[in-house]
Amino acid sequence: MPQPHHKRRARWATLAVGALIATLLATAGPAGPAAAATGTPDNATSLTACIGDATEDKMFPDVSEGHYFRDAINCLAYYGVTVGYEDGTFKPNDNVARAEMVLFMERAAGIAGVSDASTVVGDFATTGSDPVNRADMALLIARLLAAATDTVGTAADGTFTVGGKAADDFFADVRGGPYNRVTDSATSVLYETGVAMGTGMNMFSPAATVSRGAMAAFITRALAHTSARPSGLTVQTKTPGEVLVSVRDANFAPVPNAPVDIFSIDTDKAAAAFNEDGTCGKLVKAVGNTSATGTCAIDALDDATKPSGDLTAKLTAVAKSGTTVWTWTGDEGDKVEDGAEGIASINLTEVPLAVATGAKATNDLPAGATRAVFGSTVTVTIQLIGAGDANAAPISSSGTSIDAKYNVTIRRESDLNQATDGAVTAVTGGTTVSTVSSLPVDASGKGTFTITASDPDPSDSNNADGTGDAAKIDRTRVTYTIATASGGMDVATGASATITFSDAKAKVTSGKVETATKYKLVPTSGSASNVATVTVTDQFGMPMRGHAVVMTGDANSSFPTPRTTDSTGKARIGYSHSGTTGVDETLVARSSAGDTDPTDDPPIGGTDPAVEGNAAAIFYWVAAVATDATGASGTVNVADIEQKTLIVGNTLVIYDSNDQFESGPTGSIVAVTMAAFEEALKADTTNNDQIVVSSYKVGDASDVAKFVLTVN
Repeated sequence: MPQPHHKRRARWATLAVGALIATLLATAGPAGPAAAATGTPDNATSLTACIGDATEDKMFPDVSEGHYFRDAINCLAYYGVTVGYEDGTFKPNDNVARAEMVLFMERAAGIAGVSDASTVVGDFATTGSDPVNRADMALLIARLLAAATDTVGTAADGTFTVGGKAADDFFADVRGGPYNRVTDSATSVLYETGVAMGTGMNMFSPAATVSRGAMAAFITRALAHTSARPSGLTVQTKTPGEVLVSVRDANFAPVPNAPVDIFSIDTDKAAAAFNEDGTCGKLVKAVGNTSATGTCAIDALDDATKPSGDLTAKLTAVAKSGTTVWTWTGDEGDKVEDGAEGIASINLTEVPLAVATGAKATNDLPAGATRAVFGSTVTVTIQLIGAGDANAAPISSSGTSIDAKYNVTIRRESDLNQATDGAVTAVTGGTTVSTVSSLPVDASGKGTFTITASDPDPSDSNNADGTGDAAKIDRTRVTYTIATASGGMDVATGASATITFSDAKAKVTSGKVETATKYKLVPTSGSASNVATVTVTDQFGMPMRGHAVVMTGDANSSFPTPRTTDSTGKARIGYSHSGTTGVDETLVARSSAGDTDPTDDPPIGGTDPAVEGNAAAIFYWVAAVATDATGASGTVNVADIEQKTLIVGNTLVIYDSNDQFESGPTGSIVAVTMAAFEEALKADTTNNDQIVVSSYKVGDASDVAKFVLTVN
């Protein structure tokens, strides 16, 4: 195998060698845990701290090769966050005690580069053998992320933010339970960063204990967001088309200014990468800022690691067969030759990137917002997309790089002293205030620009909706138009849009209704309880506090008197349902008029309560299949893959691996595996697929039922 040859004893001769085989793919976000407002971890990372030497087996006798948390446990032991017990075991299924958790988090903070571990453990630094619950664990890990990363921060009220704002997603049993806002935000941050996906059924199970194995997984996922990397040199995928090279010393501290040589070759030609003597062949190509004339050698022109100990290199193209990348470091004059001492190279094998077929543009206004506040900044993102509207990299069908660039024109016009902040039409003219020429997209196919506006008349004192001289609302409408400059795909969605900036006082504009689950069994007698959470926001997408809310639903449901939203704009409404047959219940949140008939109160944010999401939600009261029934048929209203449960019409059925499955469009239904059956269920985003369940016996796991899914 080719080796780096050192003319003299190099300081890198003893570096540990990391290896990682990764893929460069533009992937859609994972399906939500789905406890969430948007259901997507928006700030997950493709990086990991568990590569190279950190993947070695630490030989804990009670951590089998197939143990679910084996890799995370070995990784945590590599970094010295845990050493196991004196008898050599790890005891992965034991609960984590409070004293243990403090010790784990203190050590993890050090690995992550946090100088003062008290910012993480803080008031939790107590001794004791009481087991830690998941809520406490979430709080400590959120503190670690806030102390060690730029992604997670804290707001003035002590809550956690991600990406500079409150997390969009949340777990229903935390927000709806006896937990404060800080804990709620901590669990939300863990979801948004991909550290925790919940326990199924939209739940986080905050009161549950944490096993030592699960603890290892949570901490290592958090470390992936930090600077924690193994000793020596490692490389991994950063974004599609980019590799991240990391160099760390024996104490895992970043090593800056380490020269890095990176070269590649198409994977199907990898056999020709090296000559018989181990020197580089003529087909290898320099990657990133590696000197083209000095490939396979360390010279003064090679780029070096930054103060972070990392270096990012972008591939100009990824071959259809994939691209194999090597990277290594050493002293100036070192070359890759055969038979040298000290291996300091690493292979990264990549597959072709997704092909770009179009583009779309979106902005980061909060969900439900119709206005932006003067002085705020709105970020607009241009994203290349491929099949299925998935994010794509700038790669053509032939595997070559696309030099995609866009021109942006921004226009602005203002109207002052308006009586109301009513409907706004698109800008027809306006003054051109700025242009962006040849805006490029990065290796992930993304390019961004920002827009803002200042109040044209900040002296106004009365900016509430009113009549005549009582109101002086100022508005500035900013329109951006995106056009292809060179090599870019046409922007099919969002090529032009208008953002209205306003100084109007906040008023109720939109609402949302959410339930912890999508379904419950109807009571056989008496009544069953359910809880809905209503979120009320203003025209700027901000929460509205102190708004009176009432709920309406099915005739067999009894709702309480009006509830008032808290500082997060939320009101939690518990109610009872006494119906004994299955029913689709439309829960509608209404602004309370204070009378005795809530049904005539207006729905929050709209006039059509039948539209789910318009201050309304569909909840399914379902009945289990009767013991003497042969099955069920109808629309698949809910597919709970985690629980292997389907709501067919208003009937609950459960499947398992012992059953038979068929799926496909009408006329093309074929036998499939359970995994393929579940993929078809996940793809039904409109909930209109039909299913027939036959030979179904309630409570009999040995029974072989047949599930035939017609995909529409």
